[in-house]
Amino acid sequence: MTDQHNRIKADTERDELTQQILEHMHVLIHHIKRDVSATHPHLSPPQARLIFIISQHSDSGISVKELARLMSITPGAVTQFINGLIDKNLITRETDPADRRSIKIKLTPPAEKEIQNLKKDFFNSAARKFGALNTEEMKILVNLVSKINPAPATEENLP
Repeated sequence: MTDQHNRIKADTERDELTQQILEHMHVLIHHIKRDVSATHPHLSPPQARLIFIISQHSDSGISVKELARLMSITPGAVTQFINGLIDKNLITRETDPADRRSIKIKLTPPAEKEIQNLKKDFFNSAARKFGALNTEEMKILVNLVSKINPAPATEENLP
């Protein structure tokens, strides 16, 4: 075999492995979200994500435009989710005191408890999934994932 043939074969194998990793990660996250949705059936996954994002702006609130950008959806879609969350008394629309033309979205006190429960349930579901790994395997996984993405997840580096 030639060097070029070996490189093509290695590249093909890496591409297949990358695809398998992505599929496994997608299914893992899907199963965790499904578990959380089962314990919080009153919130759709996009609504849950929306209140998480809003919670990161709890002091000042956040605009619909910024929510749309962070969620990669249209402002109209965000407005629909917001309306549903207002109906559930989880968020409010407030006029920005610094700019009376601007509306900020903020959490209500019941939403704070909801977020804590969602975080706990998400973590517990993930912990159950990772229960298939022993502590040493978990350390290896953390090390491997850190090589791919050395920065912890923040609002700025989420897709």
